[in-house]
Amino acid sequence: MTYPSGAKDELSLLRRTLYGIGDFNGRSRRTEVLLYHIAIALVGVMLGFTASFALSGTLASFLMAVLQIAVILPMFALFARRLHDQNRSAWWALILPAGFGLNIMRHDLLATLVPARWVDIIYVCLVITMLLLLYWPGTRGPNRFGPDPR
Repeated sequence: MTYPSGAKDELSLLRRTLYGIGDFNGRSRRTEVLLYHIAIALVGVMLGFTASFALSGTLASFLMAVLQIAVILPMFALFARRLHDQNRSAWWALILPAGFGLNIMRHDLLATLVPARWVDIIYVCLVITMLLLLYWPGTRGPNRFGPDPR
């Protein structure tokens, strides 16, 4: 089986993730996840660096919060398509908001209710589970969610 390669094919995979916010159908390759992670890391570093020098602290923090929300939205659909590639239900994608919510709350409200080390352990376990599900190989050939994306 041949894999499409080249900048044009990879750009089309990234474009599908960015514009497919509501596209929960079909399957996605691990390459799509990797390209999306690289793209958001580059944009985040550039915007964070620029915002820290050009804007005040509160405005820079607001801009980074907006960027995080903008990054999370396409990730839901991409995560669901990756789960479909592994022949799993997209309901597993509910791990994603749990992980993001725990990350936000672990230093504030939740840390006062539960000892911080347990919150951190739960958070790390959720992150590892998300990464495993995102990068676990998909099923070969067609499955109940569609043809093999490779």
